[in-house]
Amino acid sequence: MAQYAGRGVHGQTVEVIARRILTGEIAEGATLNLGALQEELDVSLTALREALKVLTAKGIVDARQKRGTFVRPRADWNLLDGDVIRWQLADGADPLLIDQLQEVRSIIEPAAARLAASRASVEDV
Repeated sequence: MAQYAGRGVHGQTVEVIARRILTGEIAEGATLNLGALQEELDVSLTALREALKVLTAKGIVDARQKRGTFVRPRADWNLLDGDVIRWQLADGADPLLIDQLQEVRSIIEPAAARLAASRASVEDV
């Protein structure tokens, strides 16, 4: 799981914007003011755009002509992405989220273990 905090200005920018969105400081549907963010975070436009690409890949933000860059609805986010999970848990674990993650793990992990065991070679064992 990539942790962006240790990746210089780009990583710090990803972390700051993601945390603001996940805590609701920047609301779903809100249009981001890139100029203001660039000035406030004291980053280059290139670093800001690269950070937004990361958040776009995670389904958190999107950009459209005549609308700009905006926060997508939570239902569109890649909630199983490692960074998204980490950002959500950093501000206190939501019991419902923990229950849902446990449910997903209980479905996927036994099947993955079964497949790994049935496909293991002698060297793997």
